[in-house]
Amino acid sequence: MRIGFEVVLKADRKAEFNLFPAQQLPGLSLITFAQDPTKDLKVVLMGRIYYQDNLKNHFPEAFQQDLTSDADLILAIFRNYRFKGLEQLEGEFALVIFDPKQQCLLALRDSLGNYPLYWFSDSQTLRVSTNLQSLAKQSPHSSINQDFLASFLMFPYAYTELTIKKTAFNGIQRLLPGTLLEFYPNGNTNKIWSWDWLQHIQPIENIALPEAGSQFTHIFRQGIVERSKYGKIASHLSGGMDSSSVVCIARDRPSPKKLTTLSLVYKIRSLVGETDYIQMVLDQGGMIDSHYLDGDAAGDFQWFKEQIPEHDEPYPGLFHLAMEKVLVDLASELGISTIFTGGGSELITEGNRYHLADLISRGSWSKALQTARQWSQAKNQSLWSILYQLGIEPLLPLVLREGIPTAMRNGYGSWPKLGSFDIPPWVLPDFAKNYGMRDKAAAIVRQLSQYPIEQSFNLLGLRASVGNWASWYLAAPLGIHISEPFLDRRLITYCLSLPRELREVPGVPKPLLQEAMKGILPEPIRTRKYKRNFNEVYWKGLSRNLSYLEEMVHQSAIDELGIFDKSRLIEVMREHAIGIGDVRSGSRISSSLALIAWFDRMTNDR
Repeated sequence: MRIGFEVVLKADRKAEFNLFPAQQLPGLSLITFAQDPTKDLKVVLMGRIYYQDNLKNHFPEAFQQDLTSDADLILAIFRNYRFKGLEQLEGEFALVIFDPKQQCLLALRDSLGNYPLYWFSDSQTLRVSTNLQSLAKQSPHSSINQDFLASFLMFPYAYTELTIKKTAFNGIQRLLPGTLLEFYPNGNTNKIWSWDWLQHIQPIENIALPEAGSQFTHIFRQGIVERSKYGKIASHLSGGMDSSSVVCIARDRPSPKKLTTLSLVYKIRSLVGETDYIQMVLDQGGMIDSHYLDGDAAGDFQWFKEQIPEHDEPYPGLFHLAMEKVLVDLASELGISTIFTGGGSELITEGNRYHLADLISRGSWSKALQTARQWSQAKNQSLWSILYQLGIEPLLPLVLREGIPTAMRNGYGSWPKLGSFDIPPWVLPDFAKNYGMRDKAAAIVRQLSQYPIEQSFNLLGLRASVGNWASWYLAAPLGIHISEPFLDRRLITYCLSLPRELREVPGVPKPLLQEAMKGILPEPIRTRKYKRNFNEVYWKGLSRNLSYLEEMVHQSAIDELGIFDKSRLIEVMREHAIGIGDVRSGSRISSSLALIAWFDRMTNDR
């Protein structure tokens, strides 16, 4: 069951608001609707609005009446302050307003697109919805957009949503995060405003690490308190510094209610020790109701015991479905309204080290060598490997990055070692050529090579943080919202405004977070240098489910799109299941399998 909304604006300039399901579940507050019948002003919202006390200070006239929902608040703000008020909204949301004054629709997503919005116009009828496939079923021109699928296969980083206007269906567009747009029935649009991270990330000078850490804690705590105002709260606890930081701050929030923790525990060798770190947090005491789940039973690629949820576009992280689903299902059983996770910490609490490339670009070779030497010692890697990966390679055009053999193969990589921007060898040549896969790779490289390169990679991290698949397709249908406090807009802008030296110290993971969590986190977690990865979970899952995955590829009707050489894909799947190929190369397999799974799920529904 999907939840969301669709708003229809016809040629007569009458707006029709449809919420689905039509009968909302008791206590479900993810979707709220408000209207002013005297002016025909209407608002629908999916998600949450935070920092409402600040809004009250800025827009007092909007608070001179009883407000029973976030949609009521938005209606009052817009009625009194119009666009100026909407630009000040903070939260995790997507909203649509019918403006009777201009007889148009207004749509807005928060700056990290925590909920989606799509739209199309046909025959003087405009439709805006949180559900892409619902629109596709109503559009006469909604064939699968193969150019989008090519972009999906060539974007080499983890993400939920490609931040481009085109979608998986021709004729239907995406509203980009942080964009306020006017819509008219004939399809004309007018951009009123859009969020620009660079306008808000302004360098903070002359600040020491203790002061920066104290301010971080204050903003972080404030963001968690804001997110705790909506029902019963749970937080994922894995034993790592990120999730443990969220739990410790949320546990100590001013509330009489216990914090529920949700933890996956493992018996596999690489992760069995993580339970000890989970216990360290729980042993600190406080108002916590802890719950454990068997992580070994929720392996990767475990798609076949029950149907994959309907989802609008292919998702490269689909192989994690079972792990995400068991956590959400338990939260639902416990009556949870909001789940916190530790996602996003890497982006804001530690640097990306690509200032090495900026040093070289400026000709500061001596400083670049000195910095690379410090990192090589801290990482126990060769000086050349650090200097090339972080300093030289980001400055190279695609043809030099990929090497002569790849260039001679027209951008095709060679299994088992695929470059980030190589075309996978199981993609058919006609598809790669017709949809410009090599050109798409070159465009990404050019984007990342823009000076300053450190900033370009920070912006990439922000784009890759848009959306939350588990929130959209697993949690929301159960009336649950998933929130990532590290991705609070205030915290992001503060951290990325700090001097690099406070977030980037050779040999010290996440130095800013370590400083901020002094006296809050258990010391073994706060000063922990390494957290075990989930590679064993991935390979065990691939190996255990290989026969099912092969059958899925064999039986899929995706042949009609002419994308994959199925025999070659199955061949590399078999090799990867026994450990051939690195994690980066394996991610290209995972994306291809996710595309097939999405196509089959979507075509079966239609």
